[in-house]
Amino acid sequence: MPPIHPPSRSLLPEPQGVGDMGEGRETLVASLNRAVGGLSRILLPAVSALLLSSALLSVVPTISAEPGVKNAWTVYGGGCPSGCSGHGQCVGAKQDGLMDKFGHECKCHSGYTGTACTLRVCPAGRAWADVPTAAQTAHADDVECSGFGHCDRATGKCACRDGFEGNACQRTSCPKGDNSMTIGEKCSGHGQCMTIREASQTIDYKYNLFKSVDYSNWDADKIQGCVCEQGWGGYDCSEKQCPWGPDPETTWLDEIQVLDCKCESNCQGWITLNYLGESTRLIPYNAAASLVEDELERLNMITDVRVKTYGSEKGVCGPNGAATTIQFLRDNYKLRDYQNITVNATRLSGTNVAAAMYRSGQKSVYETTVSSQKSTKVMMECSGRGTCNPGNKNDGTCVCYPGYGTTSDGRGNKATEEFNYKDCGSIRTDFNWTGITCPYVAPQWGGSQSICGTKHNACNAQKQCNCTHGYEGGACEWLTCSRGKAWFDEAVSPTRAHQLAPCSNAGTCSRKTGACTCGGLYEGNVCSQMKCALNDTYVCGDKGVCMTMNKLATYSTTNGEYNSATYASSDTTWDANKIQACYCRKSMAGNSYAWEWNQLGNDGLLDEVAFNTFRGYHAFTHTDYSGFDCSKMECPRGDDPLTPGSNEVQRIYCSASSGTFNLKFRENTTAAINWNDSESVVKKKLEDIFTIGRVNVTFTNSTVVGTPGYGNGKGICNTTYASVEFLTELGDLPPLRVTGSTLQKKDGMSASIMKINVTEYTPGTKENLECSSHGYCNRDIGMCVCQEGYASSDGQGGRGHRGDCGFRYYDTQKYLPATEEGGE
Repeated sequence: MPPIHPPSRSLLPEPQGVGDMGEGRETLVASLNRAVGGLSRILLPAVSALLLSSALLSVVPTISAEPGVKNAWTVYGGGCPSGCSGHGQCVGAKQDGLMDKFGHECKCHSGYTGTACTLRVCPAGRAWADVPTAAQTAHADDVECSGFGHCDRATGKCACRDGFEGNACQRTSCPKGDNSMTIGEKCSGHGQCMTIREASQTIDYKYNLFKSVDYSNWDADKIQGCVCEQGWGGYDCSEKQCPWGPDPETTWLDEIQVLDCKCESNCQGWITLNYLGESTRLIPYNAAASLVEDELERLNMITDVRVKTYGSEKGVCGPNGAATTIQFLRDNYKLRDYQNITVNATRLSGTNVAAAMYRSGQKSVYETTVSSQKSTKVMMECSGRGTCNPGNKNDGTCVCYPGYGTTSDGRGNKATEEFNYKDCGSIRTDFNWTGITCPYVAPQWGGSQSICGTKHNACNAQKQCNCTHGYEGGACEWLTCSRGKAWFDEAVSPTRAHQLAPCSNAGTCSRKTGACTCGGLYEGNVCSQMKCALNDTYVCGDKGVCMTMNKLATYSTTNGEYNSATYASSDTTWDANKIQACYCRKSMAGNSYAWEWNQLGNDGLLDEVAFNTFRGYHAFTHTDYSGFDCSKMECPRGDDPLTPGSNEVQRIYCSASSGTFNLKFRENTTAAINWNDSESVVKKKLEDIFTIGRVNVTFTNSTVVGTPGYGNGKGICNTTYASVEFLTELGDLPPLRVTGSTLQKKDGMSASIMKINVTEYTPGTKENLECSSHGYCNRDIGMCVCQEGYASSDGQGGRGHRGDCGFRYYDTQKYLPATEEGGE
């Protein structure tokens, strides 16, 4: 791929203190590739002429000529183009002194843009990826198409990158998979598509959403994923899950929670019990244990409980206080830590009413011999005694290890008529267990040996295998897929989500190979990174470099100079090394349209980067590639000729008798400037660097009387000051910075006096607007289509090859001047 240049970069040692990305930046700005031969200057205009063919320009919305009526809005000398097309208001002031007018610029109505308000604005959202602007600051608001779509200016609609949806491309699309009728459907027809915020705020037992968290990070409403219904799993809900149960070889303690309720006299009314977002029907204050048990088992998330009451003759709420134990016997979900049952006694009335729940070893207040108990039960796939979906069949079937029954009662015993689980959760009494101390089964990852205890560490007294790293399953028969920060999951706090998950919850894990097959938007061995977009089958169209947000931060600049922006991984910036974006190829000097041979390389030839960013023909300029896939191009920028503005002027004060110094501008540094260099030499050395196009250099008040050029005889350090006027770099510019000084002070010069410094004399007030705000940028070719009456300028208001629509035809008015009332 051709070399890439970051904005306004010279081939200098990389700045220190920018994290661990310095090496990548140094590689990125490596030496130029001289791929284009000496005929480049001849061929480029011809190539560019082809780009301007009518076939290409036909895709550009036409900027209409002024209507054939006499009014203040249609003359070249003043007024707005095409009357703002009925989609804007003509605004401005009397600024050029040529005629009176209401204005010259269109202030477009909402939804419209362009010099004549003929173009549509697309919906905007928070950027998916951008160059960070400060420490831990990125993902700017109000970015058209959220930065991951192209705006159709004719319709105002975003054409989103694959994998993104919404009118502003503001959400990731949920993965699709074949449903039970082999028809492609979101979440394979076995789940719901939700944003992280929705999943985190929702309590829904059907989809294993058990808590509510108000997640508020930048991605809360942007990243979508699948929340699978019970019995299904995987990032796209395509994987049929096997039954889960407790290991029959282990003993466990059941979860027991205790209800205390007291109603001393005149008692009447009801209580309700609440669990995992569901409430029982009304339970009378004097209900028997059997009624409480029935009401709890009506809840979807409670399969089988045993309820007992203690110390009361009148049910769950006695005059002296009653204790009721609720013992969880069987479950239909995988949570190890049971959630609290809560009691609502607001509909219970009487004297001294009180109700409370206790758990995790807490005792009843009224019956001190009654205690709650924390569960030690562990729910396992196929009860830890079978292989789920052997051969990756995906049918949700457990094949039990030798010696274990296919079915159980869910508590380690044989199945009953009421409870029959196909979970390998019972021990066969008809099996010959002689000499068998560990589970054994042919590994699914290949081979035929019995494992657990041979290839892996020996099992424990409960015949449980101690699998070595990278293996899993009750008999270590599977390979483990690596884990990464999940792209989508349920948040655990308002600022924390994206916990570790197999394949980052963005791909399918093959337990047979231990490898992840990533969804279309993701890549990496654990699907941990979002791909960069393709353009013409190439990543970033071979016109940019794919970078993480962390690395993009090292290219952050303010007014062309490196700033201190960083973007490191944290709870809120979890995406620092996960979301990738195209850093599109930059021109070596955005405002240089007349490079000299020594600006282009040691051999004086256009290098490949220059060739690729050259927009050509009448606009001898170079601009950056743009767009999420680097398929678009920026257009030349310039000053609006209808508004006043000044060039930036900086003054260099130097007093020395020998030595040299360098001047640095926007991260590019001049060759050494000698203390006695003349105006023309200083001018040339400034214009030699990529970030400066053209300047005027003037020495003032030479100490050598009568010397032509005000100091040329003894040079820059023998003048009162040297003025540097920037002709092609517009706006308020950063200062020239002195580096590498070896200047020697003049005899008798005080040590407190600086040998050299630079100050801003005239701040630049000229605008730096795309197409000078008087044309339409055709981003397919990176060229301006100027409105009538405007053409390419020289950057100073005259005719030239900047390509910026900054030249105005003052002397070719289409109509006579008009009064402010619109008449002649």
